[in-house]
Amino acid sequence: MAQRHILLSNELNRTSEAGDTVEKFYAAECYALLGEIGFLSEEKISLMLEQGKISDRRNRMLEALQKITYAKIATLQGNYVFASELYEQVDGKISVLNQGSQQEGALAYFYYEYAVFFNQIGDLNAAFRYLEKSRSMTSSNKLKQMIVFQKLVWDDSKKFDLKKWLQCMAYFNKYDMTVMEAQAHYELSLRLIEQENMAEASSHLDLAHEMAVLRGFQNIHWNIDYTRGCLLVSQNRNSEAIKYFQGLLGKVSNAHFTARIQAKVAELHYIVGESEKALGAASASMEISQQFSIAAELAGACLLMGKIYHREMTDLTKAYFYYQQAFGSVMALRKRGIPINEERRRVINEYVMFLEEHFPGEMAESANEDLFAFSKDLNWVKIKDLFHYNLFLYHYLNTGVGNKTLEALEFPASSFYSATERLRSRGITFPNFRKSDVEIPADNYVEGLQQYARLHRDKNWVDINDCFEKDMLKYHYKLNKYNKKHLARKLELAYSGIVNRTKYLTSGDS
Repeated sequence: MAQRHILLSNELNRTSEAGDTVEKFYAAECYALLGEIGFLSEEKISLMLEQGKISDRRNRMLEALQKITYAKIATLQGNYVFASELYEQVDGKISVLNQGSQQEGALAYFYYEYAVFFNQIGDLNAAFRYLEKSRSMTSSNKLKQMIVFQKLVWDDSKKFDLKKWLQCMAYFNKYDMTVMEAQAHYELSLRLIEQENMAEASSHLDLAHEMAVLRGFQNIHWNIDYTRGCLLVSQNRNSEAIKYFQGLLGKVSNAHFTARIQAKVAELHYIVGESEKALGAASASMEISQQFSIAAELAGACLLMGKIYHREMTDLTKAYFYYQQAFGSVMALRKRGIPINEERRRVINEYVMFLEEHFPGEMAESANEDLFAFSKDLNWVKIKDLFHYNLFLYHYLNTGVGNKTLEALEFPASSFYSATERLRSRGITFPNFRKSDVEIPADNYVEGLQQYARLHRDKNWVDINDCFEKDMLKYHYKLNKYNKKHLARKLELAYSGIVNRTKYLTSGDS
C-alpha cells in the first residue's frame, strides 16, 4: 500500500523538487474533515498522513479512502483529469465501500466527495445526483448537515436565506466541525459580496481567515487571500490589486494558487494597458499549469495570450498558436469526460471567432483538424449521423425549433422527418425541446461539430453537407497518409465510392 501511495503522490507533484508538497498543502483540511465527521480515528488518519508508516498489509477500505482523499486534493489543485481517474477507480470497485456499517458510511462519504467534484468541473446535474445518493444512504447527522450546506452553496436562485446559512454554521460550531465552519464562513462571504453587503462579507472573511490560520487550512486561507484581492478589483483599484497579488506571489508555495494568481495579475495588467507584463504573467501561469496539469487555469492563460498577440501586437501566427492551445486544452478535457461549462465554452467561442476573422487560406485545414479530431476512430456512417444530429441541434438552440430551422437550412419538412427518424433508428434521439429547461445529453453532443455548424451557419442543407463531406474526407485522407485504400477501409466505404468522392483532392479543386 505504501508503494501505491507514493505513485499517487508522484502524479500529484509531477516535477516538483520537493516530494509530497501538494498533499501537505491540503492535508490539514482534507484529513481533519475525516476525523471531524467521526469517520476515521486519529490513529488511522496518522497512518494516512505518514506514508512511511502505512502498513504493507493491504487494507482495501483504507486504500479506497486514501484514493478518495487524493482525488479530492487533485480536484482542489485543479488537476481534473487525475481526479476523475481516481474517482472512477473507486467507483469501479464500489463493493469495497459497500460492506458492513462502517463501510456504508464510507460509501456515503465517497458519493458526497464525488458530488463536490462534479460541481467543481461544471456538471451540476451529476453533482446533485450524487449528493442525493449520499443523503439517501447516510445515517450520519454530520454528513447530512454537510449535504444541506452544499445545496446552499450550489443554489443559483436569487433567493438568499441568511437564516439557513447561520444554522449550518451554528451546527458546525456546536460539533467542532472546524473545516466546515471555516468553509461556511468563506462561502457566505462570497454570497454577501454578491449582495454588495461588504461589511458583513468582511466580517465572515475575517472569521474564516482566523480559523484557517489557527488550524493550518491552507486552501481556505489562500482562497480568502485571493478573494480579498478580487475585492480591490471590484472597487476599480486595479493598480493596488496588482501590487497586492504580486505580494501574494512572494509568499505562495502551491502550484495551483501560483498559476491562479499569475492569471489574475496578467488579466489586470491587460486591463490597465500593460501588454508586455500581461504576457509575462500569463506565460508563467500557462507554464506551471502545463507542468502540474492544472486544467482550471491553463485554457484561460492561453486564451489571454492569444488575445494579446491578436489585438495588441497583431502577430497572427502567435495568436493562432495560443488560441489553439486554449481550445486544445478544453477539447482534451472534453475527451476525458470533463464537460464544457460556461468558462470553457467562452474559450471555444473566442477561438472560433478568431478563425472566422482569419479563416481563409492556410488556417482552414488546421481549424478542421481541431474540430474533426473526435472522428479519428469512427466510420463514415457514424460520422455523418453525428454531424446531422449536431447540425440540427445547433439550429434548434440558435435559430429556433421547427420551421425556423427548416427555413434556415432550406430543408423540406418531409426530408427533415426522414433524417431524424433515421437517426432515431440508430439510437440517436433528440431532447424534448417543448420543455422549458432542456437538458442536452452528452452522449452524441460534439463540440467540434457545434463549432463547425456555427462557422457555416449561413449555408443551407445541401451546401453545408457538400462542404462537410469535402472537409471531412480531406481530413481523413491526410490522417490515412493519402492512401485511398486505407481511407476506404478505415471509413468502411467502398473503394470505388472513395475514388469518386475524393477526385477533388487530387484534381486541385479543393
